[in-house]
Parts: sequence; C-alpha cells; structure tokens
Amino acid sequence: MGIDLTGLGSVADFASSVVNRIFPEKMSEADKAQAQIKLQEMLQQRDDVVINAKRDIMVAEASQDDKWTKRARPAIIYCGLAFIFIVHVFFPIVTKSIILGCLIFAPEKLTPEVMAALKSYMDLSLPTAFWTAWGGAVSIYAIGRTAEKRGVQSKLVSLITGN
Repeated sequence: MGIDLTGLGSVADFASSVVNRIFPEKMSEADKAQAQIKLQEMLQQRDDVVINAKRDIMVAEASQDDKWTKRARPAIIYCGLAFIFIVHVFFPIVTKSIILGCLIFAPEKLTPEVMAALKSYMDLSLPTAFWTAWGGAVSIYAIGRTAEKRGVQSKLVSLITGN
C-alpha cells in the first residue's frame, strides 16, 4: 500500500469500505460503484464545507477592525515573555556585568553591602501567581486557537475565543 499525499485515495477507500459493509451483497457492481461515487461526492462536499469554514474564520479574524481584540491574546503572551526575559535573562546579565566591571575597574567599591544588593537582583524570580496566571492564559489561548483553526464550534470554544 503506497502513501497517499492528496487524501483522495483515503476518501475513495473509505467510501468503498462503507459501500461494501452497508449495502447488500446482491447489489450489482454497477449499483455499488454508483453508490460509492455518490458517497465520495458527499464526503468531498463535507470536506469543502469544513475547509470553507476554516477559511472564513481566518478571513474574519484578519479583517477585524478592532485592533485591541485582535491582538490582545498575543499581546498577553508577548508581555509574559518580556517579563520572563527581563527577570531571568536581562537582570542576571546586567548584575554579573556590574560585578565583573567593579572587579576589574574599581574593586574597592565592591563592599559586602553592594555585593548583597547585587545578589538580590541575581536571585530575582517571578512569583508563582505570575506563572499560574500566564501559563493558564497561554494554555487557554493555545487550546482556543487550535479549536478555531480546526473549525470546531461550540459554546465552550466561543467562550474561550470570544467569538
């Protein structure tokens, strides 16, 4: 059995197996072939409806005039990533650079009090509440966005996506 890249073979195989299982054996081959073709057409129409629904969702999102609503969910993700970068990358690099600069150019200024203050910046971390809230927002966004792209429509998806 070869690989079917277009998906047409799988639709035809599915239609053939449905016809062979459902319709009686005493049906003529011509009737079975006609039923199989009709079933393939119905499956293709269903697939066209799903593809058109996905396209309509993407077009509606892209043509939406409300810039805040359109960009709010990604903005939450980007802001969270910025906070993570600032606290866990930027502050430690700047603090270590200050310590290194002081060690090289002004070691007398590195008093225990200054070292304690700099160490407090190196030990910064985001609170658990941030990780919980931001992780929840990102998870809900990812689930909702996946459901939108797949064309799932329900009250729960509408609640998550705001559509």
